[in-house]
Formats: sequence, structure tokens, C-alpha cells
Amino acid sequence: MMKNEEIAGLFAKKRNRYKGGIKPMTLIKAKKQRSKPQAPSNYKLRCTNDFVFKSLMTYDPEIGKRLVKDLTESIRDYVVDKVDLTSTELLTEGFQAKDIRLDICARLTPDRLIDFEMQCGSNKMEIPNRSAYYAATLVNRPDNKGLAYTALTPVDQLFLLDFDFPAKADQPEKAIHVYQLAEILDHDILTNLISVVIIEMKKIIQMNHSYEELSRAEKWCWFLKRYDEEHSDSVAARLVEEDEIFKEADSVMKRMSSDPAMRDAAFEHNRRMMDMAQLRFEGKREGLAEGIEQGIEKQRLETAKEMLRNHCNDQLIQLCTKISLQQLEQLKKEIVSGFNQTEDYSAQSHRTGD
Repeated sequence: MMKNEEIAGLFAKKRNRYKGGIKPMTLIKAKKQRSKPQAPSNYKLRCTNDFVFKSLMTYDPEIGKRLVKDLTESIRDYVVDKVDLTSTELLTEGFQAKDIRLDICARLTPDRLIDFEMQCGSNKMEIPNRSAYYAATLVNRPDNKGLAYTALTPVDQLFLLDFDFPAKADQPEKAIHVYQLAEILDHDILTNLISVVIIEMKKIIQMNHSYEELSRAEKWCWFLKRYDEEHSDSVAARLVEEDEIFKEADSVMKRMSSDPAMRDAAFEHNRRMMDMAQLRFEGKREGLAEGIEQGIEKQRLETAKEMLRNHCNDQLIQLCTKISLQQLEQLKKEIVSGFNQTEDYSAQSHRTGD
């Protein structure tokens, strides 16, 4: 298995070999060909971007656990003793089954699974079915298989929406919706094995609340929706100034913003999401569903290659691109093979005087 340190070593070896000498044109051209647009100097990281949101919760794992604990307790009515972040990639069985890649998934103590999904551009009408599908897949995780039905780990599926959800006629201002399997007329709860929570951040921001009137959940929505490094929003600025958990969140966001690899990865992810939206639009118009998926997969792999060349760690690469571990290892082999071919050609050119 090729490690990132070994790839970095090959970069260093090439730099040392040609230091003070003639750099082969083939190497210069290769660098130009694989260059990617970098994040502009004024590019801002926004928590409503799903990549930035998941990075906020995982960039510093220890702080991330405290953030997930506080966010969970602010929305749900139970106390969390412990948070363990788990795999966010759920590959379903079956050739044509949907693959799920989660934003933030954690196992809580007392025993419960919770998943947070930041949604900034989905079709609002697909959210109910999508949230239920995600929750059912989490219940069906391998560690639940074989257990007695009474021992199954409960699942909370939380969708944070950056757009309006279809309003209830009798409660148009309601912004946090909690769903469980219940009897239709009497509303008796059949089981608490699955809970689906849909949170309309945009609606919470639009309500006329004073800072003192905000609930803990509303404060989180305000932070996620309005945070920026300059603290230009007065409520978000007050949260960072007065609340320890938001001070920690602010510190992580600033560290991420000052990390060139993170900024470039966030910028690339945002650009890729816009490209994917365009591909979907064109694919629907032309009926080229297979071409859409191929184009999306190609963009993921290209992004992963660029991050490898910039020495990003495996976890960050998989988080950004959502490629599998097998794909990541194959890309490392391809990069190393490309180095060796370039080096052989350069050595030959040097001997022949080209």
C-alpha cells in the first residue's frame, strides 16, 4: 500500500535531482497540464456548504465531537454522554442500488446512531423520501444485523435545510419538524427506532427573535447560516463572543480558512457541485443518465489526484471526493507510475542532449 509520505518523498526526490540543473520540458508541461484552479483570495468558507459543514465537525476530531454533542442535545431531548464519529460511506448491496455517503454520522452513548445532512440545493419535494431512505439504511447497518429486534440501535436522521420546506397550513412558522412512525388518527408512537428531523434554517433566521429569545437549536441554525470570518452578522458575532462551544467552532473555521489545501478543496468541491448540477441538467435534457454518472465519477477522481499531489491525507481526500479506499490506492499507484515514466524519459533526454 503506497502511503502519502512515500508519494511526498518522490516529489522531494525530483526537486533535489533537478535543483540547480536543467528541468526537463516534459516535467514542466506535466505540471501545467495537471494544475487546478486555486481558491480566489476572497473565497469564503460557508457552513451551509455540505463539504465545509462536514469539515467543521471533523477537521479537529476532539472539538468535532464536542460540536456534534452540543448540536445533538440542542435539537433532540436526550443527554449525550459520548460521541464517536463513524464511517460516512454506506455502500448498499445490489448492482443498481443507491449508494449513500453521509455528511456526519456518529454513534452516541447511550446507544444511538445520529446522522446530520446539510442540504443546500436539493429538490425540496424529495427530502421526505430521501431522509426516510437514509434512516432505514442506517438501521440496516451490519452491526445491527443478527440482533434481536428489541436490541436494534435507534437512529436519528437530521436534515438541515438551507431552503424552505413545504409549510404546514396550521403552523406556517414551524421550522423544526420531528417525525416518527405513528398511528394516523390518535398519533400513538409505534416505535422510536427511527426519528426523522427536518430543520429549516432559513425560516429560523427570518423569524423576528431577539438574541435572548433564541433556543439552543435556533442559535446553532443562526451560526451555521450566518457565520463568516469577519463576524459581520451581529447575532453570530455575539454567539462567538459569549458561548464557549461557538468559540471552538469559530477557531476551527479560522484554521480551515487559513489552510490552503482546505480552501482549495472547498473551492474545488463547490465548483464540482456546480458542474454536477449542469451535468444533471444536460443529462435530463438529452436523456444521458449514464453519461452524467461517468462525468461525475471522472471529476471525483481528478479532484482526488490533485489532492494527492498536494499531500493531503487519505481521510481528507475521501471526505472531499467520496471515492472508495480501493480507488484511492489505485490513484496512488498511477501517480507513482507516472513519476517513474517521467524520470526515465528525463534521464534519457539528458543523456542524448535533448
